[in-house]
Amino acid sequence: MNFSELFLEMYGEIENIPLIDVHEHLNPLKLSHSGFEDIIFYHYIVTELVSAGMSRKEFEKRKGLDKLLYALPYLRYIRNTATFWCLRQILSRLHGLDIRAIDENNWHDVVKVLESSANNESRAFEVLIKESKVGKSFLTLSPFSEVKGYNREVFVGVLRVDNLVSYLSKDSLQSLGGLTGFEISSVEELDLAIESLFKRFSEDVVAIALSPLPEEVYRSVKPSEISLYLKDLMQRGFLAENPKSLLSSYILMKFLDLCNEHKKVFQFMLGVERPVSGAAPPDYAITHSKDDQLLNLAQLFAIYPDVKFDIFIADARLLHPTTVIAKNYHNVYVSGYWWYSMYQTIIRDYIRIRLEMLPYNKFNGFFSDAYVADWVYGKATLAKKQLAHVLTELILEGYIDKSLAIEIAHAVLHKNAENIYKVSI
Repeated sequence: MNFSELFLEMYGEIENIPLIDVHEHLNPLKLSHSGFEDIIFYHYIVTELVSAGMSRKEFEKRKGLDKLLYALPYLRYIRNTATFWCLRQILSRLHGLDIRAIDENNWHDVVKVLESSANNESRAFEVLIKESKVGKSFLTLSPFSEVKGYNREVFVGVLRVDNLVSYLSKDSLQSLGGLTGFEISSVEELDLAIESLFKRFSEDVVAIALSPLPEEVYRSVKPSEISLYLKDLMQRGFLAENPKSLLSSYILMKFLDLCNEHKKVFQFMLGVERPVSGAAPPDYAITHSKDDQLLNLAQLFAIYPDVKFDIFIADARLLHPTTVIAKNYHNVYVSGYWWYSMYQTIIRDYIRIRLEMLPYNKFNGFFSDAYVADWVYGKATLAKKQLAHVLTELILEGYIDKSLAIEIAHAVLHKNAENIYKVSI
């Protein structure tokens, strides 16, 4: 059997395997797109259009069809990208519009089909569950916002604490105090506020998440070391870099203590520097990493051996080092292809190296990073094709057989996440 034949066979099997999406930005009460812009101008796409020469300033001035017509000349230059390929899968397989480009000849058709399905929540739910095969989806929750009334059979939460650690400020602590009823003028009140926050979300979340900057390092800090710094921050609204680092370390350790006590996973999202002047909004981010951070995090993994850590990386240079860490630490796992890694060649590299180096229960093979249901489908199609590609290679090279390949596919697409996060589909 040649590669093409075996690939089609493998993809046919993998296409129907259910998924656990361990990181997304969906609104569970509004899964559908509100209009064609939510699909065509997903921020991954807009970044590529601006890179091709489109003026973001002029683009943002416009709305609706005017925005699309302004972007139209630049869409031709991104027909080769993985992100545009995902868009084509959305248009063809979900909307019946099989096109190679969006141009002056067909943009009316694109807008028509996307607008006809906009704000259709029952359809969007079908796209998520039946088309994308998502069995469980992990909502990104802010400490300062609350979403109620969502489908808890499908959705679970992950509490993102960047504003309380990496971007710690007087405002974020005041928001924490207002939410929990503590003034946070002392370390004791800070402890009580964090515990109260954790308790508020504990039944709704399976993990805590943090995307630290590459230069951030953490260490164990005693309450007496940060007492004056905390008061200074709350009074003046500013701290020098070292005192702020100590305070952030203390808060992170507090969250890790609570994860340890309540058996929650901790997600680290690594390899992004932000804000960087001139980079694409809203994050103004580029990939960047520092070796010291990984060594520092490895010490955390040793300090908290009973906490499960799941690492996402945006910088491909972190692939081998984080895989080595996952190999060395029983409580460290690696997941998906975050942000600037969501491209065919990089995805295949991630899958192949992880499968060559790690027991196959140490790797989660998918998260969408999507904001609407249709884009979950686009990303799922991309990820499953790359998994089929790598498994086909490994079979033809004689490393594994088809039976093991399918076993691995089920593991990395849903079974591993079920075991790591203690969820079921």
